[in-house]
Amino acid sequence: MHFNGRFIINLAQFAAQIGGNMAELISLSGHSFQELSREDFKVDATVYNKVTEAALRMTGDELFGLHAGQNLNLQAAGLMMQITHSANTVQHALELSCEYSNLGCSAMPLSLKNWGDKFAVIMEPNPIWTAQSELAVRHTIFGYLAFKQREFESLTRFKHNIIGINLTIDKPTYYSQLEQALNCSIYYGQSKNAILLDAKHIQAKVITSDYRILQALIQIAEEKNKALENKQSLKDLVKRSVMNLMQLDFPSIEITAAHLNTSVRSLQRKLKLEHTSYMEIVDELRLEFAEKYLKDLRLSVSEVAHLLNYSDSSSFNRSFKRWKGITPVEYRSSIQ
Repeated sequence: MHFNGRFIINLAQFAAQIGGNMAELISLSGHSFQELSREDFKVDATVYNKVTEAALRMTGDELFGLHAGQNLNLQAAGLMMQITHSANTVQHALELSCEYSNLGCSAMPLSLKNWGDKFAVIMEPNPIWTAQSELAVRHTIFGYLAFKQREFESLTRFKHNIIGINLTIDKPTYYSQLEQALNCSIYYGQSKNAILLDAKHIQAKVITSDYRILQALIQIAEEKNKALENKQSLKDLVKRSVMNLMQLDFPSIEITAAHLNTSVRSLQRKLKLEHTSYMEIVDELRLEFAEKYLKDLRLSVSEVAHLLNYSDSSSFNRSFKRWKGITPVEYRSSIQ
């Protein structure tokens, strides 16, 4: 049973954001960052288990796997952008996605199955792996839930959600946080771990032309994340989390606080010490994204408004004029 080395890096990088020690976690793997970064590099399940369990101890996050999976939202959306060029339907794209996932993790094969009026992405952890570390298996499943949810939402252009989740585990004490984060019903004590999808959404055709707009969001968010990689202030950390969690809108403070394994009140208090607030950070990001989008002449002003989740262009115009003192059209003219 093997895992791609990037799994270790992703776990360590996210753990470092919420109190873990990245260097220590990488060292626990017995390999260097450079080795783990190689696309073809694999680690044994025992190594992956050791790093995962250490990350859980360091962070104290009961939903660590889920939050780590959410932190890869941009990667999930980007993967779907690539897959849509080879897929005609949502079903075909998800089948390709399962094949891709199985290349990175042989310990838990994924498959897409037809369950009558539903389809299910089934996750089947190897019993030997489960015997080694039930904790690592559980949090890996949580991570896959978040990652696959974003893939499906990206494929359907955020018009449809998953309709439910089956888990083999008993109902945990943190079940309400899990259901809130995934925004669907979860059924515990089931025979298989599965993400449930409506058949009519699965059989829809992929309309690749619409992904031009989503690609703009992914590209700009990735650029901004890279620019913030070495910055350590809480404000910068919150910015990175917001960009990793955003879809066609910025996440609420409740979602971001949960992702950072803290309470809303604690996050607000700490941001106040840095003389800022969550609303100010989101407003600042909205302006930064608006300026970037407007520099891309392939996007119309109405498409920019849509990307920033405004109901119409006039609402976006009013906000932009509040920020810059001029309209989006005037700003676009000035930078040309």
